[in-house]
Amino acid sequence: MLRKVITVKSKVSRIFALIAVIALAFTVVPSSMAASAKPKEVRIGLLFPTTGAFALLGTDQMTGAEMVLKWANANGGINGVPIKIFYGDSKSNAAEGATAAQRMIDNDKVDIIIGSYSSGIAQAVMPVAQRNNVILWEVGAVSPTVNSQGYSNFLRTVGVSKTYAAADYDFVTKFLAKKLGKKATDLRIAIANNNGAFASSVGDAVNTLFLSKGLNVVAKEVYPSTSTDLTPLVLKLKAATPDVLFLTPDAPDSLLFWKTAKTQDFNLSALVGSSGIGGAGFVAAFGATGVEGVYDVEAPALASMNTSGLKPRVADLTAQWVKEFATAMGHPCAVHCGDGIGGAYTLVTDVLPRALRSSNSFSAAAIITSASKTNIQDGGTPQGFGVQFTGTNSATVGENIKAKSVIMQWQGGALKVVWPASLSTSTPFAPMKTWDQR
Repeated sequence: MLRKVITVKSKVSRIFALIAVIALAFTVVPSSMAASAKPKEVRIGLLFPTTGAFALLGTDQMTGAEMVLKWANANGGINGVPIKIFYGDSKSNAAEGATAAQRMIDNDKVDIIIGSYSSGIAQAVMPVAQRNNVILWEVGAVSPTVNSQGYSNFLRTVGVSKTYAAADYDFVTKFLAKKLGKKATDLRIAIANNNGAFASSVGDAVNTLFLSKGLNVVAKEVYPSTSTDLTPLVLKLKAATPDVLFLTPDAPDSLLFWKTAKTQDFNLSALVGSSGIGGAGFVAAFGATGVEGVYDVEAPALASMNTSGLKPRVADLTAQWVKEFATAMGHPCAVHCGDGIGGAYTLVTDVLPRALRSSNSFSAAAIITSASKTNIQDGGTPQGFGVQFTGTNSATVGENIKAKSVIMQWQGGALKVVWPASLSTSTPFAPMKTWDQR
């Protein structure tokens, strides 16, 4: 009898031991699964110049991106994972931008920085992001020098300076020369830009392309971005008697140049500008009559773009954000607002959801891998162009090879897309009125 009891006790002990082992196993499994558990949030920093010389357009770009992030959160985040948004101000200065980026990484633990409006600022932020293994998701800077080192953590949704030059050349050869009654090769073309990273890259790209195509460039001028008097520049350009001027300034010198052109009675058949030429501050400073007929080359201004070629859902969302922006900011959603919207849209609807599905992670590696699979066709983003990124083995890492620039024109106080026809909402005209006729 005693032996039987001992046997039963022994069996019971073994059963309890087995239960204990199973229980221990279940307590260990969650810790091993923790690494693959769905993230609690994705932390995104918006780093733009919201004070200083670039504040007007930098704030527009930031607001566009912010609207899309908030829309994503209101609609379930990234497959159920909320976005936590942080804000940084680069103060329109490259060094300040780098400092603000490091602060967001150290204090806010951001996974992604969306920026930067300015090429010079982006160029300073990029090494900080790479060093800390954070993604720089660039929606505004266009200079190819931003990532000349080929950093893997760089992804840019807008086109580089060559897309500006390509749009300019297409417009000159297919419309403008004929409208002015000349062959494209007979047009007298002047090119001017300040010496900043953005302006230099665009001016040089336009000059290189035009010369390679046999166009008649009669002047190529570079001036300091810090200039407070552009009279010498304007007089040099006036002496060259160009039919068309391709001008690449920043926001502050856009206003200074046009004011000086008026003072010096510098008349052109066409001015194709960029940056501040397409901003709300330009028409505010000179009035609708003062800017009538001036062209702008950049990514499209969403408020005046033909959205009939967009996918229905994209078109509906674009209309919603354009209306929301105008209500919040008191002026239309033009180029820079559109950059913020278009770039953020690709991030939250394509790249981050795929990263979460594939890797259950928002690590830099997961985002880079996901971005390598992005292949959005034209009509699939609010800006109209598609998205496909060059890979880390490419000579130009993280560039959107489907990005495009368009030609816009100030007409009746509004910046309207006029070229190409597929995105236009109005017909371009030339020549411009002279200053005496304005």
